[in-house]
Amino acid sequence: LAAETARRLACDAAVVGIVEDGDGNPLNVGRKTRSIPLALRRALQARDKGCRFPGCTKTAFVDGHHVVHWSQGGETSLANTCLLCRAHHRALHEGGYRMEAGAARAHPWVFYRPDGTVVPATPPPLPASDRTAVVHKNEQLDIGPATAIPGWYGEHLDVGLALDALFSIGEHHPPPESPS
Repeated sequence: LAAETARRLACDAAVVGIVEDGDGNPLNVGRKTRSIPLALRRALQARDKGCRFPGCTKTAFVDGHHVVHWSQGGETSLANTCLLCRAHHRALHEGGYRMEAGAARAHPWVFYRPDGTVVPATPPPLPASDRTAVVHKNEQLDIGPATAIPGWYGEHLDVGLALDALFSIGEHHPPPESPS
């Protein structure tokens, strides 16, 4: 098991680490890691609402993440934890990404790519109704209360009549002959 994988799995787990020598004899038995208690989990849900990675909108299957890992002295506290979706949690532990506390209350975490560049903070997504209005404006669509009113009276489509009309177009207008 890779060290970073073990750290990711232990982020919100109760495990006791045992360090052994080459013969399997215990050298050190560590303290029990701090799993995130239910009350803290509820506070994380209320504060974070979902994954805190910039631009991510996932709200389900999110894990509690210790920003300063427990094994490095990080506390199991609201200030040192955040929610991350499984993909971004894995990216932080095994993909070379990292995060640290930010200075601004609006953006309490700063995320860094493996090359050290900052992942730009993104504003939270607009509610669906606002996103639709933005798309309509960008596409220059004039959608109003009468848009959904059809130009016909609701009668059923007469498929036979429609096909007859389409076929009759071909009968009255034969394809042009090719020049010889």
